[in-house]
Amino acid sequence: SGFFISFLVSFLFLPFIFFLVFSEYIENLDLEYFFKIFKRSILFISSYGIFLFFYRGIFGSLFEIPLLTVNWHEKGLLETIKCINHRGFFLKLISTYNNGNIYGICLLMVLPLYKYLEKSIFKKSIVKLSIILTLSRTVWIGYILADFFFDFFIIKNKKKSLIKFLISSICFIVILLIFAKFYLHKPFSWYFDTTLGGRLVDKSFEVNFFSNMPFIHIEEMVYLSIFNTFGFLGLLFFIIGMCFSLFNYLFKNINVEKSPIDLCIFFGLLTYLIISISDSAALYLPVMAFYWFLSSFLQTKKRIFNEFS
Repeated sequence: SGFFISFLVSFLFLPFIFFLVFSEYIENLDLEYFFKIFKRSILFISSYGIFLFFYRGIFGSLFEIPLLTVNWHEKGLLETIKCINHRGFFLKLISTYNNGNIYGICLLMVLPLYKYLEKSIFKKSIVKLSIILTLSRTVWIGYILADFFFDFFIIKNKKKSLIKFLISSICFIVILLIFAKFYLHKPFSWYFDTTLGGRLVDKSFEVNFFSNMPFIHIEEMVYLSIFNTFGFLGLLFFIIGMCFSLFNYLFKNINVEKSPIDLCIFFGLLTYLIISISDSAALYLPVMAFYWFLSSFLQTKKRIFNEFS
């Protein structure tokens, strides 16, 4: 029942709230103030996540303040109930979400916008470091993908973008390979796990137009899970629903020069939809709250975006 309620909230109530109830407020946001708070917030959660990462490694326990950084009944239990996988001596970086994958997935959705707005290389490096310390292959792949979209579709100088992307990606991959080899003691094949971290084990099911499977929950590999639970027709409607905001934005502005901020939001959402092949965390409410807010925000007119160019 818990996952069913989460399903209704994620795919019925949250879209209703952000596209209808809050639409006027989102349309009239004070963007200059909002972006200022946005940049500070992303930097804070990244810095806090890095602090927690090394605090756990040094002191052997997580930094916990009941009712502030952790739920009262979960104090001392995060490592057992939050699916925080150990990677050697450390845990995945969790930040304010108390879950590494949720943190990484949510951050990837807003990463292009943050990179565009934030001019400080040092601050962007802190955010990048937090992504590396999630120790999540899905998040790492998502970062390279988001970087590709940013350099090729948002930055105007294509030749410079290609060089920048190649250098950045090579450095990022080398760091990950060295980290996996000498700290995690993982072979190179670990990056190409055919089971996707165990997600593909026992995933055989019949191909049906409809499905008579009872609803239990939506698993990490969201498209396969939707297909298994709701059949081909359910998967088709799911994809249409998730992509509608993106398609609407593209076709509504087909002959209009795209705002860099709009493109950042668009490709942040697209990055999420792509990495959802592996892990969507769709029934965890922070993820869908980010997704539907950004989807609604994408439909608004950003009247002052040139000030941030």
